[in-house]
Amino acid sequence: MIEIPYRPEGPNGWKVPVPGDGEKQFSSREEALAFALRIAREQHSATAEPRYLCVEGGDGKWRLFTTDLLPLT
Repeated sequence: MIEIPYRPEGPNGWKVPVPGDGEKQFSSREEALAFALRIAREQHSATAEPRYLCVEGGDGKWRLFTTDLLPLT
């Protein structure tokens, strides 16, 4: 699961973990989300295991999404 907060984690923006390679920083949330989605889809393709994005909304709630960007209920 890859978590993307609503607000940046500090002055350097949003951080996204990269499996086996630490993390990557982004200056915008949109860039971080796009990268996280690509990583989750790559992991899903490689392992056939479900992967999820956990995204914080503007209301402070965290929501899970599939690699098809469908919300989990």
